[in-house]
Amino acid sequence: MSAYVVVELTVKDPQAKDRYSAAAGPVVKQFGGEFIAGGAWDVLTGEPAFTSGAIIRFADRDTAIAWYESPGYRATLADRSTGIDCRFRLLG
Repeated sequence: MSAYVVVELTVKDPQAKDRYSAAAGPVVKQFGGEFIAGGAWDVLTGEPAFTSGAIIRFADRDTAIAWYESPGYRATLADRSTGIDCRFRLLG
């Protein structure tokens, strides 16, 4: 069963965010992940906590967790912390 990582984010530092995206994207692909949606949120109800988001599909939950905990992804976290405020959630 597919698993989905739902990312909510607000950009703090565009240059750091761009470095993070450039480094993290290939690691997602190494684990078979696919970006299926991304961009600014359209809030249908409630208060928005973040301005943008993305959804990444993985083959299953174990693969999504392996990606998130991988050394390759962990190497991107300094730029992630500098570049964006975010929340990651796993569904599936």
